[in-house]
Amino acid sequence: MALIKDSVKVAEVVKKVSPIETLRKIKVGDKRLVRQRDIDAAVVRSTVCKLNSTGCKYDLKAHIEGTVVKRLK
Repeated sequence: MALIKDSVKVAEVVKKVSPIETLRKIKVGDKRLVRQRDIDAAVVRSTVCKLNSTGCKYDLKAHIEGTVVKRLK
């Protein structure tokens, strides 16, 4: 096992983007804008389809900056 020298900086941990967890955190009745640069619109749509089949209900609308998601149930 190699020793780390003092001149080496520790790498920052980057959080993984999770579309499922992002949509699950939306409270019932709330609307949220999911920006295109954060999560692609096609990924948001497919994630909504998956979650709708599990019992959660979402409404989607296209927006100039991304997708507006409203949690219904």
